[in-house]
Amino acid sequence: MVRLGIAGCAEIAFRRFMPAASQVDGLTVIAVAEEYSPDKLQLFEKEFGIEGLKNFDELISRSDIDAVYIPQPPALHYKWAKKALESGKHVLIEKPSTTYYGDSLDLVRTAEANGLALHENYMFTYHSQVSAIKKLLDEKVVGDIRQISAQFGFPMRAQNDFRYNRALGGGALLDAGGYTLKLATLLLGSTIKVDSAHLNGIDGFEVDMYGNVAVSNDDGTVCFLGFGMDCGYRCSLEVWGSKGRLYTNRIFTAPDTVEPVIYIETADGTAEKKLEKDSHFKHSIEEFLKEISDPSKRKGMYDQILLQSRLVDDVRTISDKAR
Repeated sequence: MVRLGIAGCAEIAFRRFMPAASQVDGLTVIAVAEEYSPDKLQLFEKEFGIEGLKNFDELISRSDIDAVYIPQPPALHYKWAKKALESGKHVLIEKPSTTYYGDSLDLVRTAEANGLALHENYMFTYHSQVSAIKKLLDEKVVGDIRQISAQFGFPMRAQNDFRYNRALGGGALLDAGGYTLKLATLLLGSTIKVDSAHLNGIDGFEVDMYGNVAVSNDDGTVCFLGFGMDCGYRCSLEVWGSKGRLYTNRIFTAPDTVEPVIYIETADGTAEKKLEKDSHFKHSIEEFLKEISDPSKRKGMYDQILLQSRLVDDVRTISDKAR
């Protein structure tokens, strides 16, 4: 049994992590810590009946905790993940792992040196619809791939949201853009590279608010990515092939209650392939438990973290040069 503590009473921990964790065999949540909002801590204690602590260091140092989940704003990930790893704790960290490649590399090296799991929670990758889409593409239901595009964006949130705060690791690239880069990596593979990138701000905000990126792989497959934090909602993937196109509209955020639908459009018309409901958050936690016990799986996640972080840094660099 893996005994886990939560360092931060974030909304995602309350709304998604705890319900999913309760369904995972081999995991028990021991305690939650919160330093900034006593009200959130009380809500966690009341709703889930777990012990509440007012100090992250106290949580991390406890001998009855094997692993720590860190759902804090991105700029705080490195500090607390580093402390947890140095205390001998496995770490499940919300995306992105950190805000810069150098910090992610340091966390990976620390985890590897101590034989610990470090899992970046891009949970959508564990939804069964992703493997279903990859299988259909391998079967060439739309022929040879000519172009891939993915978009993830949402309307403006409250002004005090951490996503609009540079000091907390805000910005469209680190938030919505990270999802699109991760999906592109799943479809293009480890030879993926950034060809062009544009990050844009809007008046009154200190972070990038929307962006566009083009990536490709050694086979010449190209994927266009769009993302933003002040736009109409999009959560889509489209694959344009020599015989038609495949598309879906809930690729990143399909909740447990939704049956995703894949649309396949060819000369014969448009077919709908309805998939079963699935819990990608649950599967991500289950994968984390596998990484705790399997060194090869840990290494695989280390590599994924570093590739994702490098791509994010490359987007920034290329965008800066394009200004």
